[in-house]
Amino acid sequence: MGFFDYFVAVSPTFGSYAWTFFIVQILLVAGGAYFIWLHTERNVAKATFFRQLGIALMIVGGFGVALGVARMLNTPTFNLRFWFYIQFVIELILGGYVFYYMRNVLPELVRNSRTRAPTPRQVPADATPATPRPVATTGRREARRERKRKQR
Repeated sequence: MGFFDYFVAVSPTFGSYAWTFFIVQILLVAGGAYFIWLHTERNVAKATFFRQLGIALMIVGGFGVALGVARMLNTPTFNLRFWFYIQFVIELILGGYVFYYMRNVLPELVRNSRTRAPTPRQVPADATPATPRPVATTGRREARRERKRKQR
């Protein structure tokens, strides 16, 4: 069997490699969902990174799950081996980029987000101060509400 024939050969069985691939794709989707909805970070740069990582994992993993389901259903076009190798190469590239980003780019973003001082609220120069409310004198309920407003 030649190189080209190997990649376009249809594999009718869902073997151990296919099951491993399928389970890894399900784990990628689950990890992406975790990073999007459950993972909390106090640092804004890390929170943005993990949210974007979760989106990427869900997209790549979702495509892999779709390929696995198509292979389980024995769909002729998507049952070819080269789809799974393409998916594997894409995941390796994504993993390499995430590793590079975490080692080289993210520490600088985290450092910058820590040293950045919060900007004070700017009040326009031509803004007039709000007029104070009159003290409620109509009843106990209104007086109690007015006292609560003043305590805030």
